[in-house]
Amino acid sequence: MSTLAIDGGTPVRTKPWPAWPQVSEAEWDTLVGPRLKQVYLSATEGLPNPMSAELEAAFCAFTGAKFSLFTSHGTDALMTLCAGALDIDGVGPAGELICPEYTFIASASAPLALGCSIVFADIDKRHFCLDPAAVEAAISPRTVAIMNVQLGGQAGDMDALQKIADKHGLALLEDCAQAHGARHNATQVGAVGTGGGFSFQSSKNLTSGEGGMVTTNDEDVYNRASAYRNIGRFPGGKRWEHPRLGQNYRGSEYLAALLLARLTTLDEQTDRRDRNGVYLNELLAQVGGITPPERMPWCGRHAYHIYMLHYHPDEFGGHSRDEFIRAMNAEGVPATLGYNLLLSEQQGIQSVRERYPERVRVEPSPQTQWVFEHTVWLFQSVLLAERADMDDIAEAAGKKGACRTARIETAT
Repeated sequence: MSTLAIDGGTPVRTKPWPAWPQVSEAEWDTLVGPRLKQVYLSATEGLPNPMSAELEAAFCAFTGAKFSLFTSHGTDALMTLCAGALDIDGVGPAGELICPEYTFIASASAPLALGCSIVFADIDKRHFCLDPAAVEAAISPRTVAIMNVQLGGQAGDMDALQKIADKHGLALLEDCAQAHGARHNATQVGAVGTGGGFSFQSSKNLTSGEGGMVTTNDEDVYNRASAYRNIGRFPGGKRWEHPRLGQNYRGSEYLAALLLARLTTLDEQTDRRDRNGVYLNELLAQVGGITPPERMPWCGRHAYHIYMLHYHPDEFGGHSRDEFIRAMNAEGVPATLGYNLLLSEQQGIQSVRERYPERVRVEPSPQTQWVFEHTVWLFQSVLLAERADMDDIAEAAGKKGACRTARIETAT
């Protein structure tokens, strides 16, 4: 029986995990540097945004979507997507949008900023995305859209959600901030529903520090979204004509150049994460008290922005999830808690509920509550390591025999 590192034993791992983002002199010399130099020497650092247009075309080729729009941030992408898909401008009330209780706040704050009311619905604890039954139960005469967050990198039950959307005449939006390269069956996320919104924030699987992208197959959605992103101008419109209200959410030409370089490695990195995730699932399935993330039948490729496992304290001598995380960290495995509040309980959302009670509706979320109590996260950079490095994660978790008898200090 091995002694836990937190109790003075030898850590399973002292070797560092891959850093993120991955950078190298060679990549700078051959890909990144030449792209940035091209923008600089062109003396075209903004409009008409030729590098952004090249990135949008490349992202269409990558996702299979007909149209893409590069934005300044991921939150801006979600706002632009809502503006285009729901034909809204942020001035008046815009109906209800259903989103999950388990996600980053931008999934709610972006549509709220455009005049939508938010309905928080439960997730399916197997795949962490919206539970279609909960969505169906949450629909009211005011509902105009469903925002499914492809959380962690696996698509939700898009077929079931699309049937619900079609039945009620709703837009089905995809928050793809954590799912670059994920596939629903054979279709890339962002090209499944009415449209998708991506983030290129610094932690994301494709990053330029900040930035975002909107994708859609609907030309009308594209035209309206393009106008919202570009101060009310339709594609090809004249500079001083503004047929709609909009914002300036155009992305930086320098960030477009960086993303074009990094897009060339995204497929290989996504495949590596997916292979390592499948292998780690097999290893952790043999560790009592750990349930690895379930791979759903429609998962054509998992992007594993987050590897989310379920921890069962009864199998670990009753030690809490927080204690397990500290023990894993001591073994050299960077496990973390993840979200720790229902999104509707975040102070910012609570403030909206208090000031504008008609703008927020909260549905029962028992599965989300269970996930809060049992889920442990590993971030995407861990799955960029070698296959053999996954053995270290399983070995650290497999010290449960020692965990049953060892004293794990509670943080003070």
